[in-house]
Amino acid sequence: MIKLGGDREMEVPQEFLDDDAPPEAHTLLDFWNAHAKNGQIPTREEFRPDALEPWIGNICIYEYVPQKDDFLILLEGENVVALTGENWRGAFAREVDCRYSSGLHSAMTTVRLSAKPQIHQLRIFQKEWQKAIRLLLPVLLQKPDKEDALQIFLAIFPIDD
Repeated sequence: MIKLGGDREMEVPQEFLDDDAPPEAHTLLDFWNAHAKNGQIPTREEFRPDALEPWIGNICIYEYVPQKDDFLILLEGENVVALTGENWRGAFAREVDCRYSSGLHSAMTTVRLSAKPQIHQLRIFQKEWQKAIRLLLPVLLQKPDKEDALQIFLAIFPIDD
């Protein structure tokens, strides 16, 4: 658990989504689970933009870069950029951690090693008063004649108080 001053928890892992979590978070997690067959993570082919249309603005795509042992931000969803006021495309997860004293790289590493989603309730780093649900969903990008790449789809859904 990461804290920023006092007792305000910034990132709280959760075992499951509460009933009062945003409906979009539930449906995206259900979508991931429906494509996680026989313990395998879904493929990028299953996570195409047209299949993700209901959530596309809330999704950021990170790709694991083994040479750096870090996660490169390939895409920032427009709703995430609007919520945070920042676009981190082209940066790495550790850069976000350095800026906000967060545990993003650690959480993504857990996802990479376990091949299972992670759920967090968090405060938006740039707007501490705003709470959100963050899903980290592993997805496999299959590359013909090359090594497959692990991508993590990070989705943020604001919680209305």
